[in-house]
Amino acid sequence: MGKVIKSKVVFTDPRDRDDDISDYTVPIPEGLTEEFHPSQPVTPKQIIAWETRNEEPYPGYAEELFNWENAWEEVNRAQLKADGGYLHISDPEPVEVVASSDAVAGGVKDGDGRDVPVYGDETVFGEFKDVFETVFGGDEQFDDDGDEEREGE
Repeated sequence: MGKVIKSKVVFTDPRDRDDDISDYTVPIPEGLTEEFHPSQPVTPKQIIAWETRNEEPYPGYAEELFNWENAWEEVNRAQLKADGGYLHISDPEPVEVVASSDAVAGGVKDGDGRDVPVYGDETVFGEFKDVFETVFGGDEQFDDDGDEEREGE
């Protein structure tokens, strides 16, 4: 059959990895953090609303996030160039959307003909709203001093 090739496998526990800013050889702008830190406090409930319904937790949040992501994109591109790589950027091809007569704006049907909610629709997480609020929390889970409230208290 085939020839057996012996090799040594080295496992690195993800908790021991050193993937951080120190791996970059290009300068990182002062104040650019590894994680995005908004200028104002946000709750888990606000983050879920941002990610599912595109509702900003406060005015200017989207711009802050956009600027942070773009700053890291510039650093990553500079690092790619410093490492000898190249970046190919091309314009996307335009897509023409043709609406059929039975299609509803923003609606999608599954294989059984049932309406399926799409991103941005208020009903996407409607049936799972209680689960999301229980798992991810919300404003009403904490009292004024930051302690978690328990039912019946």
